[in-house]
Amino acid sequence: MDQRQLDLQDFAIATRKATQEAPLSPAKAPPGEAIGQPNPVLARRTEQEQRQRAEGRAAAQQEVGNSLKRLKRANQRSIKFFVNIALDYDLKARLRRAAVENDVKMTSVVKAALDYYLAENGY
Repeated sequence: MDQRQLDLQDFAIATRKATQEAPLSPAKAPPGEAIGQPNPVLARRTEQEQRQRAEGRAAAQQEVGNSLKRLKRANQRSIKFFVNIALDYDLKARLRRAAVENDVKMTSVVKAALDYYLAENGY
């Protein structure tokens, strides 16, 4: 098997991008600009503006916290409670047969039976 020797000319090489000029230091500033003046983009806000922004952020954070609490309460209301019941063999067979014949889950049958019993006895 003949292995070919690779040379630098076999690869395409991209040209370099032009480098950007470094930002001007205060010593190299153009003569038309005054040295030491603050940049208008980075101007400091007044205390009143700072207070308003802080109050706005605090109100937004409070609303987020309240909505999170409401969400947690809503989730807690929908928590399912489980009841472990020991059933004898005959009762379990009847429950299974009722679920199969009515094409529902056994838990649905148990919930309906408990609801009926509690309603009939005033609970």
